[in-house]
Amino acid sequence: MIRMRGFASLFGRRGVLAAASAALIILGTYVVQRLLSSLLYAGVMISQGAVDGLFPSFLLGTVLGVLPFVIGVFLSLWLLAPVAAELHIAHVITRSLLAAACGAVIVFVVTLLESLFSHYDVSSGQVFGWAFGLFSTVSASAGWAFSNALFGALNLAISLAPITILACVLLWIWLRAHPAKHPVAGLIDEV
Repeated sequence: MIRMRGFASLFGRRGVLAAASAALIILGTYVVQRLLSSLLYAGVMISQGAVDGLFPSFLLGTVLGVLPFVIGVFLSLWLLAPVAAELHIAHVITRSLLAAACGAVIVFVVTLLESLFSHYDVSSGQVFGWAFGLFSTVSASAGWAFSNALFGALNLAISLAPITILACVLLWIWLRAHPAKHPVAGLIDEV
């Protein structure tokens, strides 16, 4: 019963709004940046007919790239290491880097699963059975999927780390101007 109460208290934590606002700043900044970049690219490439794959590429990069990153940042800033007004700026920056690392881990897992199963060969399943088709496809692309997921997660973490730091510092400044009526603590603070 004690274990269940501890698990329930994990989701009863405060600070959801602050973590969500920082995550939405990151998501909004990335989407606007990608949208402007895509519009610029479409303006240049419209004469060559290369605009057809622009929206699917934008959507795929958002859903499989930045959305898992933002979910990881949100979970980190809500449950693991929230930003509070009483922290020093160095602690805020390290917590934002920890949030970026958590986001990168989730991007790694999502990209690894997507890379493993994106090249599923249906034809081999019809001859040798469906399990063999899945096994041969996954095992053949495991090395490529791991390196693709690792470099994709590192690339996204490095490119979004400054935005994550900025979002956390802006959140910290706002929290200092508007102090919370309750203490905010994460799992890292309870150790």
